[in-house]
Amino acid sequence: MDQRASGMELQTSALHKQYLLVIASAVSLAANTIGTILALEHNLTADFGGFLNGQNVIRDFLGFNGTALSAPFPFLLIQLALTVFTLRSGRWRAIGVKGLTLMGALYTVAQLGEPIVWRLMQPGGFDLAQAIVLLFALVSSTAMFVLGVRSWRELQTSSPISG
Repeated sequence: MDQRASGMELQTSALHKQYLLVIASAVSLAANTIGTILALEHNLTADFGGFLNGQNVIRDFLGFNGTALSAPFPFLLIQLALTVFTLRSGRWRAIGVKGLTLMGALYTVAQLGEPIVWRLMQPGGFDLAQAIVLLFALVSSTAMFVLGVRSWRELQTSSPISG
């Protein structure tokens, strides 16, 4: 009986972490959506590490560059699908958890590589709306990575995945 209870506690804990991962992903999607709106209003093209030379915010957002405050639209669509997968069971859940974990890591690195991060910290370069969106985007993407790693580990220790 104790083993059965222990197994149920492990599954409950794993589900709890996965729901937190879904919440972090939803916050990330919201921050990226608001970031896209701000980027369009202020012509904030992506310039990751000074290597990207965005010319047109809407084209970069719809393509694979994104904006200074948001991931590219195709990535956001993939993130949305992975978030839905995380709510399912079996193999779909595993795909969702692993995908959101990788996206969280990618988004965090990408956001930290944008010059707008450093511009917002300089006198005269601060914009409250942009700073708030950037903060939410960074915190949520970091949370996606951390919670994703924890959920991934628990998926590996819980019962075998069935499709």
